Amino acid sequence: MARVKGIIEVTGNLKGVSIYTMRGSDQVIMRTKGGPSKRTIQTSESCKALRENGQEWRGCTKTGSGIRRSLLPLSRLADYNFTGALNALCKKIQQADTEHEQGKRHILLSQNGKLLKGFNLNKTNPFDRVFRAIPECTFDREGVSMQVVIPEIIPALHLPEAFKLPYYRLVVTIGVATDWIYNEEGKMYEAVNPNLTGFAREKATEWFPAKKALSDLVIEFAQPQLAEVLTANDSLIFGLGIEYGNVDENGLPVAVKYAGSAKIIGVL
Repeated sequence: MARVKGIIEVTGNLKGVSIYTMRGSDQVIMRTKGGPSKRTIQTSESCKALRENGQEWRGCTKTGSGIRRSLLPLSRLADYNFTGALNALCKKIQQADTEHEQGKRHILLSQNGKLLKGFNLNKTNPFDRVFRAIPECTFDREGVSMQVVIPEIIPALHLPEAFKLPYYRLVVTIGVATDWIYNEEGKMYEAVNPNLTGFAREKATEWFPAKKALSDLVIEFAQPQLAEVLTANDSLIFGLGIEYGNVDENGLPVAVKYAGSAKIIGVL
């Protein structure tokens, strides 16, 4: 994979070369096309491992997509496409399955959710760098609820001026992601509980002046309607983000897209 520098600014395909850009990077990427033919991959014994890896990777991308949907309310705060990073984490979860053979391993998020805790939706401005106050978080799976307590926010200490905007608010989310297993009969990966795949809800605080100290902030959020339909194969994913805003034509705070940061703070 080559990276173009200088005055060339072109994207698309050119004689077997794909040229494209990615959000979060100011570089132009060049990738050549090639490799074994589709028929060779499907039939050759030498490509057996490649077929198995490809099948498992499809399971990882489906799981990663489900997790991303559970974080959808926080996606507006991301500063890069974090799908690839989620897929890579799902691969680690898949590798923890020692009961099934290569090519058919499950992705059991319900047993390995701890790998997701602390996952950042930002590269340039990771959450802990943008918001330096230390929240105390409590989660309840049975009641499908969360509580975030922040004793004190002192702007000079806890709010570095990464975005230089006059207002901010905090956002908490509760989402659901389910396990994905390999279906031997269908020769494909499927969600254990597709009914809750991608469930996501958010709650935002009021807007606060970015230059004003704040104390005793408590955020409570619950989705009790999930308690009766949540299964052992479903994982609750709790997120926390900070969102910055500017004033609109009426002098009221309004969110600025991509101005903020977020991460996963808990998985049950």
